[in-house]
Amino acid sequence: MAAAEQSSNETFSYSETLARQVLFFVEEYCSHVKGPLTGHPLRLAPWQRKLVCNLFGWQRTDARRRYRYVWLEAPRKSGKTTLAAALGLYMLVVDPEPGAEIVIAAADIKQAMICFSIATEMIARDPDLSSLCRVHKHVISYKDAHLRIVSSRAEQKHGENISCLIFDELHLQPSRVLHDALITSMAARNDPLVLYLTTAGWDPTSLAWEFHSYARKIQDGLIDDPSWLVAMFGAEPDADWTDPRVWADAHPGLGVSVAEDFLRQECARALQTPGFIRSFRRLYLNIWSEKSSIWLDVRQWDACGDAPLALEALAGRECYAGLDLSSTADLTALVLMFPDPDGGCTVLPFAFCPETTLVERTRKENAAYLEWHEKGYVIATPGNVVDYNAILAKIRELAETYHLVEIAYDRWNASMLVNELTADGFTCVPVPQTPTVMNAPMRELERLAAEGTLRHGGHPVLRWCAGNTAVEMSANGDIKPARGKSVDKIDLMVALLMALSRHLLRTTWGPTPLVPLSR
Repeated sequence: MAAAEQSSNETFSYSETLARQVLFFVEEYCSHVKGPLTGHPLRLAPWQRKLVCNLFGWQRTDARRRYRYVWLEAPRKSGKTTLAAALGLYMLVVDPEPGAEIVIAAADIKQAMICFSIATEMIARDPDLSSLCRVHKHVISYKDAHLRIVSSRAEQKHGENISCLIFDELHLQPSRVLHDALITSMAARNDPLVLYLTTAGWDPTSLAWEFHSYARKIQDGLIDDPSWLVAMFGAEPDADWTDPRVWADAHPGLGVSVAEDFLRQECARALQTPGFIRSFRRLYLNIWSEKSSIWLDVRQWDACGDAPLALEALAGRECYAGLDLSSTADLTALVLMFPDPDGGCTVLPFAFCPETTLVERTRKENAAYLEWHEKGYVIATPGNVVDYNAILAKIRELAETYHLVEIAYDRWNASMLVNELTADGFTCVPVPQTPTVMNAPMRELERLAAEGTLRHGGHPVLRWCAGNTAVEMSANGDIKPARGKSVDKIDLMVALLMALSRHLLRTTWGPTPLVPLSR
């Protein structure tokens, strides 16, 4: 059966035979490699079958594919990467392009390996593919055809001769350099194909947003580009993100690759922790958002500071210290975090600032440094730079009253002071400021604030830093602290999160082996 369609000045025909050929390959030779269906044949969802049939069924008059670009934008866990891996294998083994070169590209090797690893696992699970393909670390070969991965080091990618390009999570690309280098390498190919896969991003200046906008115009009929096949799934920005009916419309994998119960739990978490709302909307409903958003609910935070701290009751108790050292003229933070018997925590913060900069900081940062200093919330050190000896003396003083289990610190600018502390017998542990490390303490602090078991005594500098703290999300939804504006200070919150991180890790895994600092 064949159909014909006119677009612009070109005529296209549809071949059901070609479409069924690809469907047969995918569902006969490829299998699920993750989740409860692992090992079972890959059975495409209706939306996936429609995409495959449109992509491979429609032809130009010269028998080449109508579509050269596929824009697949869908929420996380919708099955787009698994589909891309299967299509990559089809392009490697079956597509008639001589000497086919299939490339999986991503922002980094780790991201590119996700799709590649699915493809290698599909090969391993099928005896026919296993006998045909040779799998190496970053390359799969079939006769004179190859499937490989590349990442954003685009300066090494000129001279390629790509026939099929799979671009995974385009919204993570730091620039268009890699993309443009790879696209131009396809010029000599007879029937090139580009598959763009992405979840909604956050940067309106990015390449992904540029293509998202272009694809949206094609979908809405504002642009006629017969070379683009667009499949976009997601909710409208003003949709009720808490409504399961919105989830069903936005997420093509709901009930198949992601359970509705899981989304209900994630939605409940977002309702309790406002910093997660943007993550939920972006990752599960495919709604574009800003990169950063203010994190904690200020009302919840303030409610946790209604009661003054009972300092005498903290004497002798175990605590974890977080130390965020500034540049010599900036705010420096030291925060003690005491785990409480009820699963909450008590926070005792200390802020240090050069004495001669108090007036200037009050003006430039629109913050009450002078008042805070007068009331004892900011410790002013003599001169125009922070005196690290004053910080060292304060830690030694605190250790006489409290049991400092560990001192968590950021490596930046810390070696001299940490060496002094280590010589004193303190256990000092570096804590990287990455989403992988910061996600757990930030999520825990969200929970404590929501439950009212975070006790901070209403310290105004800590509250100021809490109000300034935004979140930045990684591709997998992990978060780390960020400043909302360039002049905002978040030092005390960073120190608190580092201390909380060590408490969570130590109570879960035990003491961490220490790597000696080089002097």
